[in-house]
Amino acid sequence: MLPEVAQVLRQSSIDQEHVVLPPNLDRDLYLKVNKVLTLYGAKWNRRRQAHVLPNAEAYRELSTAIEVGAVERKQTIQQEIGFFQTPEILAERLCTALPSIFGIDILEPSAGHGRIAQAALNLGAGTVTCVEQYAPNAAHLRQRFAHRGDEVSVIEADFLSLQPEDLSTFDAVLANPPFQKGADIRHITHAMRFVRPGGTVVAIMSAGVQHNHNRAATDFREMVRARGGHWEALPEGSFKESGTSVSTIMVTIPIN
Repeated sequence: MLPEVAQVLRQSSIDQEHVVLPPNLDRDLYLKVNKVLTLYGAKWNRRRQAHVLPNAEAYRELSTAIEVGAVERKQTIQQEIGFFQTPEILAERLCTALPSIFGIDILEPSAGHGRIAQAALNLGAGTVTCVEQYAPNAAHLRQRFAHRGDEVSVIEADFLSLQPEDLSTFDAVLANPPFQKGADIRHITHAMRFVRPGGTVVAIMSAGVQHNHNRAATDFREMVRARGGHWEALPEGSFKESGTSVSTIMVTIPIN
């Protein structure tokens, strides 16, 4: 989704039946917004002066698309669980955002196929613990890192169901969590509990985290600032090779 389209939709009044756009939109911008709304079955209704959504499912999918800034419709199990592989260049970028990676213990929640874990090992991490709920991905991780012995542990579980006493605590968390319906905020907030004082969380998150006005996003931004953390936009199209045009940011949070 184009950033300007996402911005218009975030400024719109939306309920389960209607989308009311801001007034006085430029025609070219309106056409771009209308194209996105059409994907979700929304049709202009002159009498209501609004785009009318066909059903509650369309409302939910549109709301998710606006939140994460992407318009892909869910088609596969991988998409359903929010799995988009981290491009190798971004996996390395997460690692190099740490103050130091050599010899440290790293947790990767929702590890997917382990690209972040692999980058961390390549750059000198001591150990990596991968948590992955989706069984085929967990099997892939076990096979991929079988030769690394005690350097890599694979835990097949829902990360949000785990507590630090179930795993351990770590020097850093590196993550590319699911984005849909605020899952990235929930994952990263939970992940902070697993980091030792003096450690760091570095995560890829939906760009909606820095724009959305819901309570979860607002509280998350305030928390990051209070801890001396920061975020930076990642280049548009960063996940194109993984099959999504979602806009993303990289968030760094010191744990004191």
